[in-house]
Amino acid sequence: MRVLVSFRAMLPALGVLLCVGGVAAAQELPSPAAQAQLLALLEQRALYRDRVDWAQARADLKAADTPAKTRAVLDAILLRSSAGHGRWISPRALTAMSPQAQLLQSTMLQPPAATAATAAPDGRLGWVAVGAYLNDPALTEQAQYEAMKQAAIALQARIRDQDDGQRCGWIVDLRGNSGGNMWPMLLGIGPLLGDAGAARNVGRFLDGTTQKPWAYREGGVWNGDAHVLGSRHTRYALRDPHAPVAVLVGPRTGSAGEAITLALRGRPATRSFGQPTAGYATANMSPTLVDGSRLVLTMALMQDRTGQGDGGPIRPDVSVAEGADPATAARDWLRAQPACRDALTRPAPR
Repeated sequence: MRVLVSFRAMLPALGVLLCVGGVAAAQELPSPAAQAQLLALLEQRALYRDRVDWAQARADLKAADTPAKTRAVLDAILLRSSAGHGRWISPRALTAMSPQAQLLQSTMLQPPAATAATAAPDGRLGWVAVGAYLNDPALTEQAQYEAMKQAAIALQARIRDQDDGQRCGWIVDLRGNSGGNMWPMLLGIGPLLGDAGAARNVGRFLDGTTQKPWAYREGGVWNGDAHVLGSRHTRYALRDPHAPVAVLVGPRTGSAGEAITLALRGRPATRSFGQPTAGYATANMSPTLVDGSRLVLTMALMQDRTGQGDGGPIRPDVSVAEGADPATAARDWLRAQPACRDALTRPAPR
């Protein structure tokens, strides 16, 4: 039985880079009741709450005598308690996010004209670009669930369509993945996470001493014991689940994009290429406040399947200079792997 968990539970619900650019004007403020609720949530649950002097924060907020000053105090508290990942989103800004969410979702369903064949000119290599995904706040939770499921199905279909028996290795491109909701991404790349039959955990949230592992199994993704997302159409098994995988990352890889980076890290025969990620490898929840605004509350670190991860930038296994193409190094590494050395003796597919 599928358990429909709230998508405002602990997960990278809103990617940091997706919200940059001031989705709310400087003078927009939570109501007084919402401000009190926001402060209480941050003091009790924010990952870096110990970095804030809460008595002083409340005194500063009380002393602020203009909307601009009040907003500045709130932003400073959010910045310190979340290391830059949390934020407050006004009702107006939530409404304005719908078009962005719809655009990202349509891109996941129908990727741009650049195809795997042009991105990975060697026909022996599969190419999967995983972009950002944002839930549309105008939709019901059930509609959000269905949209995520369709995105994951489309992503798995792109893997299946390339997995024709000729692919000796895969490239997963996360360079443009600035975050959002990690679950459709994780489910979509499930066939590349390793041997699905092993039902192994591929990462985890860590809040103090409390751990919640992520797993991909039975055509679904799991957060601890909770089944988060799945479909009978997301059970594809790679012809060679042990094929080498190269992961491309960079400074635009943030939040949920970093979650996918971590999910692939520690997988056998896997190596990452590029530049360090954005450094927001932490998990958010997004409770709605009493005035209809929303708090993006950073609550936990994200770690890989081996328990490594401190919330900061993820450094690739192979650093590539700025301006250089990490895909070149990734292709060279893949071609040198035993599976691809054997494949080189066969003609490339047309």
